[in-house]
Amino acid sequence: MSNQLGNMIGKIKHVFSITNHAKETVKLSVTFDFTTSSDADIKSWLVSDRTIAFQRPSRMLSVEEVEALDGSTILASDAGKKVKSRAERIAELVNVGLPEALAEMAIDNPASFENAMKSIQPSNE
Repeated sequence: MSNQLGNMIGKIKHVFSITNHAKETVKLSVTFDFTTSSDADIKSWLVSDRTIAFQRPSRMLSVEEVEALDGSTILASDAGKKVKSRAERIAELVNVGLPEALAEMAIDNPASFENAMKSIQPSNE
């Protein structure tokens, strides 16, 4: 198993708190050693963290809005930010001047939208 990522990360000191069932809180300073971790393990931990971060703001959406996110690509750095519904993303594009039909295409089928935009761009010839 490859552990290139673990060797690059090395050891990281981290300070955090733990609250037990008795509501007692203890502040800890520990060092996490990643040098023996496999690349697959680290990737799994990263995705798990981003999943939890993404779930928090997603709770504000309706079931239909959450289901509409199926198949989406989420930037890892945006995972904890407010999740915009399909309607909000379309409205943003319409607000900057894109016709609604094209805004819907841009959100629902980005590849088709990109091809459509290429076909209307003037050539450099």
